[in-house]
Amino acid sequence: IDEGNIMVLKRKIRYEISDLIEEIDAVLPKVNKELENRKQGIPGYGEIDQLEAIKEELEEIRKMAIENKLPPKGERWVRYGWYFTHEDWEVEPSLEENLKEIADIYHRKLKE
Repeated sequence: IDEGNIMVLKRKIRYEISDLIEEIDAVLPKVNKELENRKQGIPGYGEIDQLEAIKEELEEIRKMAIENKLPPKGERWVRYGWYFTHEDWEVEPSLEENLKEIADIYHRKLKE
């Protein structure tokens, strides 16, 4: 059995806003840890300004979600997704996967 497929089956097709908040809450500590490491001169993925931009954007989305003030579905985009694609930003690979999943949930998988 291909275990990769098992995970896909467990993933939800539609997410609640509370799921989005939970996902962000799970990923912010990872972003903060990377940020602290860079500030302390510990080498790794991501520059300080990039990690700060990602953190800020996640916090912004989280706040809108908590206040139930998300933009209309067709207007939900994450800037960091663009930077990964067009500016070659790099973050720790598992963190990048988490961030892409959050972007996907925010952009198109939330229940209306």
